Formats: sequence, C-alpha cells, structure tokens
Amino acid sequence: MYTLRIEHCSDQDFLVRFGRDLASAARQVIILSPFLSNNRAFHYYPVFMSLTSRNVKVDVYSKPQKEQPESLRQHFWEVQNGLERAGVSLHTRPGMHEKIAFVDNHVLWHGSLNILSHNDTRESMLRFESSALIEEVLAELQLAKGMVGHPSYDEAPADAFPESPPCPICSGKMVPFADAGIWICEISPECKGTSLMTARSERPKSFARVKISCPLCGAPMEISRGVFLRVACSSQECGFSLDPRIASSLLRVLKKRGVA
Repeated sequence: MYTLRIEHCSDQDFLVRFGRDLASAARQVIILSPFLSNNRAFHYYPVFMSLTSRNVKVDVYSKPQKEQPESLRQHFWEVQNGLERAGVSLHTRPGMHEKIAFVDNHVLWHGSLNILSHNDTRESMLRFESSALIEEVLAELQLAKGMVGHPSYDEAPADAFPESPPCPICSGKMVPFADAGIWICEISPECKGTSLMTARSERPKSFARVKISCPLCGAPMEISRGVFLRVACSSQECGFSLDPRIASSLLRVLKKRGVA
C-alpha cells in the first residue's frame, strides 16, 4: 500500500508551517499565487533574501497586472520590484488560478489560499511530502523542467483513465458530471452536446483504500472509480475530498505504483 501523510493548515497555521519549510529549502522554491499584495509579499522579502543569498532558486508565478483585483493592481509593480530585489524570478501566467508551492522537490503545498496576498481568510492549504506527486503536478502545470534536480516525467499509460464518449453534436471530448449523471461537451456552452451516463461501468464504485489518513478526521481516504477517479474521506460524516487537480495527480502516482 502507498503511504502518504497529508497535513491540513488554516490561514494562520499555514504561515508558521510554510515558514519552516522555506527556512529548510536547499535548492529551489516555486510558488504559484494568482494575486500579489504589498502587505503579504513584504512578509516574505527577508525570507526570500535569505534563500537567494545562499543560492536557493526562488520562482514566483502570478497573474499579470491587468488580471489582478483593482485594489492590488496599482501596487503590482511595487511587489514586482520588491521580489526582484530579493532575488526572486517573477513569471506571469494569464488566467491562472492555482495556489501551490513546491519546496526542494520534496514538499508540496496545494489548496485555496493565495500565498502572496492572503489576509485573515478562511482559506486553507494541504501539505504533502512526495517527490512523485510533485513530479505529476509539475508536469500537469507544464513546469516539469522548472524544478532544479527534477526527475524525468513518464507519461501515464493511455488506459489509466476511462475515455469520454464523443459529443453527439460536434464529436469532441465530453466532461463527466457524475452527480448529475451526464456527460457535457467540453466546449459548452458553445456546443450544447450532452449524453446520459447509463452504462453500469460509468457508475462510481469504491475500489481501494490507501494508507492516507483524512487530514480533518483521521479516517482512511478512499479511492472511487467511475467516469472519474476521486480521493475522499471514507467517513460519510466528514465529507472531505481532495481537489480534483491534486487527486488526479495522486491517482497517477498510485497507478504507477500498482495501487490504483
């Protein structure tokens, strides 16, 4: 069985825990934070300066200035200059929404909290220690060549996941919406194509539990298979599940290890 520990951190818990990870970085830190604020970025400048002074590479990815909230847009260049003075390389990714951090190809932070702009929010982050999972997420984000010392990425087998039926209107790819029991064309609403999930094989069913404890209640996490693959707490009272993006990456890791 594949063992993986997941830590859940609230807004305030995250600052302390992430700070410890940054302090221990030896090679590279990559941060994806769609939004940038002066107040939060200022908190990290001394840490970034310390890292880059000992040749730790720090890369930050964020939305371009025009996509920042109006309240942050006017200070974008100040944050950019502050990061550059701290030795950080700032890259813009139009339309990005991911909130992620990688530390030394060892620690992965993933969740809903904007690392370089959050302030008294109810957002949270999950912490993973898995080089294999980092490899998958970096590849999905097309950042696989960005991590110093990052291992090569092997594509998942073509049959790792069930394929969608063709759209009945445009013959394109369909996206599953299991709760509603339908497939919807991936270019909806431009295309109105839909298809009912009627095959028995398309109904989600439990097929494995792994040695991954729910970060909220401690119950075993369970993998379910259907038109999509899902990693969720086995306790119905809890209801915790991994974000679809991180779940997909984790399941590819499990597939390679023969667990899923």
